[in-house]
Amino acid sequence: MATLSGQYISIRTPPRSRCRRVPLDLAVKNPSIEKIIEAAKSLGWSVEIEEGAHPSTWWIRTGRLIIKPNKPINKNSLIKTLAHRLKILTE
Repeated sequence: MATLSGQYISIRTPPRSRCRRVPLDLAVKNPSIEKIIEAAKSLGWSVEIEEGAHPSTWWIRTGRLIIKPNKPINKNSLIKTLAHRLKILTE
């Protein structure tokens, strides 16, 4: 299970040292919560939406996702896999 913010895969987010968790070639321009949910479900993962914001941008309440993959995976791999799938779906 992992809690995920759209900022982790957005191309507009500050560099990886501050918030973004994927390299620029996997980042997506303006990832919506709906598109992230679609990408996660296409991977067979269950998703819950939670109100809130990323702590570094507490004033932007975009919501968070709780993603439960169907097999154990670390958070970094989960985010990169999800970003890759999202990139495929948006192209």
